[in-house]
Amino acid sequence: MKLKIAVVFGLVFSCFALRAQPAPPAWTTAPPPAAHSPEVQPDGRVTFRLRSPEASSVTLSGDYPIGKDIAMTKDAQGVWSVTVGPLKPEFYNYNFTLDGVRTLDPSNIFVVRDGTQRENWLDVPGPISSMYEVKDVPHGVLHEDWYPSSVYKMSRRFFIYTPPGYQAGTARYPVLYLLHGGGNDEEAWSEMGRATQIFDNLLAAGKIVPMLVVMGNGNGVQAASQSYQPSPPFAVAGPNGAPSWSLRWPLTIVADLIPYVDKTYRTKADREDRAITGLSMGGAQAAYTGLNNLDDFAWVGTFSGGFPLLPGLVVNIPMPADAATRRGPDVGHAIDPAKFNELFPKLGPDNNSRLRLLYIAIGKDDGLIETHNVVKSILDQKGVKYTLVESPGYGHEWSFWRLRLIDFSSLLFKPAASH
Repeated sequence: MKLKIAVVFGLVFSCFALRAQPAPPAWTTAPPPAAHSPEVQPDGRVTFRLRSPEASSVTLSGDYPIGKDIAMTKDAQGVWSVTVGPLKPEFYNYNFTLDGVRTLDPSNIFVVRDGTQRENWLDVPGPISSMYEVKDVPHGVLHEDWYPSSVYKMSRRFFIYTPPGYQAGTARYPVLYLLHGGGNDEEAWSEMGRATQIFDNLLAAGKIVPMLVVMGNGNGVQAASQSYQPSPPFAVAGPNGAPSWSLRWPLTIVADLIPYVDKTYRTKADREDRAITGLSMGGAQAAYTGLNNLDDFAWVGTFSGGFPLLPGLVVNIPMPADAATRRGPDVGHAIDPAKFNELFPKLGPDNNSRLRLLYIAIGKDDGLIETHNVVKSILDQKGVKYTLVESPGYGHEWSFWRLRLIDFSSLLFKPAASH
């Protein structure tokens, strides 16, 4: 009898407890479905969405021609959206700003780092963007390595791409030194530039010679990218007459990095099998390195060369009439020809017999076009021959630099008659 009373009392108590239990907290319920973003339509239009019912404003910013601070509209379910385009086939970076705070697209898993900021990216498919995609082709390997720098008095990180078959083989390869731009680092060409995919796909198509590709860090006194380890304060000049930061990187390339790479990897360690190029700041540094060290390089390129960053070169000029449409730095700046000649004292017609290729490229909407024109004029006056690429519709942007990498690398290490 006592057992029956205890059971009944327990059941009654349980019923009261269940009836008195509060509703489950909101966080235990399933979240609303993620907004589909970005949605690339067959005609190249792209719809971006962000679910944020509480937000009072959301804007979109992205690579040209997406635009900056484009207002998005909220629907009854609290989803903000905007459609842009049609966009030509390309890889584009973008981000949202939610009530004044920059944020990523939570519906898009694809993220890259551009200097100190992270952005989403999307692929508008087509012939150009297909070169940046991961395809079912033989793949090379991107290695992380460190070299001792006598110039910086530290070990510094670099990446090196080895082509398919390198690990299992014994062959030696030519080497391309690929330099990044200002604000970026040794990760930029493999992340933003899609360099490993470009080389894999070009090799599979038979458009380039198999090569090693070295990507180092040209920033101040960074030992490695700021996403990898904290950096000391940026050094703009060296003590006791040491070269400025912009020339230290070229010095350590020749003094330290090339010897380390030639010792550690199976390279063809001669000038005919060594090339250097870069974008923006790295383009100017590549030109300085290559043209002042023709015993080390026979192939030199510069993409949107940021020559005003080299010491003593920048001068002010009147703002151009189309300043509002320029994309990139140094609008209203050019360079001093006399100072340029001091930094490049070996320029002359004798270079033509030693240079297998001098490649100079810029987008016609780039803020550096006036600087570019001064460089062309100096080379013409000095009798130095060069391959010129000036592309309408492009500014200071990755869409231009990726194309130039494809073009430049397809010319390298081939007999003179083939390029």
